[in-house]
Amino acid sequence: MPTFSVLIKPASSLCNMKCRYCFYCDESSKRSVPSYGIMSETTAKLLIDRAFSEISRGDTVSFAFQGGEPTLAGYDFFDMFTSYVDKTKPDRITIRFSMQTNGLLLDERFCELFKKFNFLIGLSIDGSEKYHDFNRISRDGEPTFRRVLAAAKLLQKYGIEFNILTVVTQQIAKHPEQLWNFYKKNNFEYVQFIPCLDPLDSSSHESYSLSPRTYGKFLITLFQIWYREFIAGRYTSVRLFDNLISMAAGYPPELCGMLGFCQPQYVVESDGSVYPCDFYALDDQLCGNIADSSFSDIFASDTMQAFLRREEPEGSLCLSCGAYRICGGGCKRYRSFYFSEAGYCPYREFLYACLPAIKDAGARLPQAGSSR
Repeated sequence: MPTFSVLIKPASSLCNMKCRYCFYCDESSKRSVPSYGIMSETTAKLLIDRAFSEISRGDTVSFAFQGGEPTLAGYDFFDMFTSYVDKTKPDRITIRFSMQTNGLLLDERFCELFKKFNFLIGLSIDGSEKYHDFNRISRDGEPTFRRVLAAAKLLQKYGIEFNILTVVTQQIAKHPEQLWNFYKKNNFEYVQFIPCLDPLDSSSHESYSLSPRTYGKFLITLFQIWYREFIAGRYTSVRLFDNLISMAAGYPPELCGMLGFCQPQYVVESDGSVYPCDFYALDDQLCGNIADSSFSDIFASDTMQAFLRREEPEGSLCLSCGAYRICGGGCKRYRSFYFSEAGYCPYREFLYACLPAIKDAGARLPQAGSSR
């Protein structure tokens, strides 16, 4: 059953937080138009119509909302969007809704809508209060941890599926045990994390900047904790580990970039502009606009095809790496971080240390991947 996925920016780069490491704030600042404002109803409905024209019976359509902060588009926008999807969806297709949010605007009405349309929510929390509030502050400089944790409790109250997304900064990476204990204390059963990246085209180091060696040690320690829990029958879904286990069991990964090459994400900005990847929503990567192009036309565009063929330099270790067949050099955006220290790769160190246990977990639970 093929899935056609669209990643939607209903509030463009607008956000009610000012996270110190925000990659999309960095990207949008490099565009001629940093923010396109709130998506109009006309654009939203056209996007839905365009998506439905691409699929056949039995297919799945995934509408994933990100930002900036998508909830700034307002409850009425999502009520309109989901209602129009429900009214116009073709027969015998599956609809999936998801949203990545900072949680500050979540309330009872949003939760009722999420529950009605079976949204999967990604909630951004950087571990405990100390580490979260170091980087994830409101627009007026206030801490946000307690408000975000309250949003998590509200999602739990309504029985809404959600996972926790943590950006691994230098501070967090030094304390993987504390991060794990935080997840367990709050009954967060589905978690994922991404390495904190420095701004594009930047050689400067910030207070949050993550070193490759610290990240490598973080991955090893966190996996070892996870594996002990797994063997003891206490399974927690960690998206990266789920994907690796699925691969060890003979299944393809679902996580973008895990095989070292790109697939189109169809990132739709609020004005209808389409980009190939959330990490590359830049003027020179504009692939078209849904106002005058179908998604098929956008896929066939010179810009999209050039992006998919584009090769980022691999590290000097890749040619001789015994784990290369698993990662293929990794996500293209991550490579500048992975290979920033000559003769070292954090992902290689992690896989060399943990691959036997990964294979064992794959053999014990062939379909462990439950990244949803």
